[in-house]
Amino acid sequence: MTHDLIEAFIEKWLDFQLQIRQKDGFNEPLFEELVKLLQQIKPLLERKDSIPKSLAEIFLDMWGAMTSCAEMYGIDVQQRIYVAADHLTNHARDICTS
Repeated sequence: MTHDLIEAFIEKWLDFQLQIRQKDGFNEPLFEELVKLLQQIKPLLERKDSIPKSLAEIFLDMWGAMTSCAEMYGIDVQQRIYVAADHLTNHARDICTS
């Protein structure tokens, strides 16, 4: 189950980031799905000594990948991207430190 949730998160993250990078806008429903997936993944990885490498790779690049594309948008979308990047990164930190 953990593997399936992580794979779903990675797939949806890649879709979400591609949309931002291609200047297709900020996909709010997809962002909400990402948050829900991270909330489901967290209890499954709590008190583990490590997290799967595939998930760690996404976590390492997540904030920078999102914020580096923000300047392509107007100020309102830029702010939404920055807030979302912080939000997802906080969830990633919670998973890594729990």
